Amino acid sequence: MADIAIDLGTANTLIHVKGKGLVFNEATAIAYDENTNAVIAYGDAAAEMIGRTPPSIRVVRPLSTGVVSDFAAARRFLQIVIDQLAPRRPFSPMRVILGVPSRISGAEFKTFQDALSTAKISKVWAVQEPVAAAIGSDIDFGLPRGCMIIDVGAGTTDMAMLSLGRVVESRSLRVGADALTSAFSNYLKNERRINVGDRTAEVFLHEYGQALKISNVRGSVQAVDLKLGLPISVQVSTDEVYSAIREPITLIVGELKRLLDSVPPDLASDILTQGINLTGGGSLLKGFPELLKEQTGLDCHYVEDPLKAVVNGCGKILEDMETFKYVLESMPDEIRQQAIL
Repeated sequence: MADIAIDLGTANTLIHVKGKGLVFNEATAIAYDENTNAVIAYGDAAAEMIGRTPPSIRVVRPLSTGVVSDFAAARRFLQIVIDQLAPRRPFSPMRVILGVPSRISGAEFKTFQDALSTAKISKVWAVQEPVAAAIGSDIDFGLPRGCMIIDVGAGTTDMAMLSLGRVVESRSLRVGADALTSAFSNYLKNERRINVGDRTAEVFLHEYGQALKISNVRGSVQAVDLKLGLPISVQVSTDEVYSAIREPITLIVGELKRLLDSVPPDLASDILTQGINLTGGGSLLKGFPELLKEQTGLDCHYVEDPLKAVVNGCGKILEDMETFKYVLESMPDEIRQQAIL
């Protein structure tokens, strides 16, 4: 049975199989038949059903804000995917490298372990997602100088200052791309009196959302008029979108400032020349790098392939665990006791 590396995200799950590379990149979702409780779809096929199912079908996204919220669904999802990618062999247990949010608690990591427990897995090691993203992007943080990574996922935003191969300081905020979608949907419901589906809101934000106002355009969104109960198409300006998502964006900026304030001055000053490395799908919001620069005075740039940086890093660790075993030392104490080599 092949060893695997997993980036189990709120929105998407990416899996690297040792010796094969990235073999799975689909939505973290699973669909059940309510009458029989049988699984009828998973991954992208299940995600496409969200908001469009009859009462007899239930679609579950088993993670919320970066942690397992539906244990049974998470375990079933992982079992199906892993069995498909790496068929079981007797007497050949699997090892797993798992990307986790910064500052994850021991109880939260135990939930991840339990979700993987039925897959004949011998050991589960964790690595903080910003560290994995740095390794996956070939960023050298082994030198005595500061390196800043911000990973904005669907459920969480993870930030870490790295130096000498270790995490100097980190923050994990339960705010990500999903929070932006919810804020936009709530704005439309409360201010425009229209109701939009999560998928519709997500697609609209991807096209027209701006963390910093860099252009003035209007986009059309399909919705339901809450007064009439009828489907309508309305125009929404970028000013409205900016206003709607300002609060969660402000939370991310505020957490970044607190992190910069908490690290040694010499390390913080290194970022003046190195800049901030951005990764994760949420960081692709238009104007996000410009906003961070406006608020901090620091240059921000995307790593190569920001959507796959974490799983690429976990995969590199998996392929050469002896070289990269030191990154596990940066885990919280509760986790480290369960992940000793």
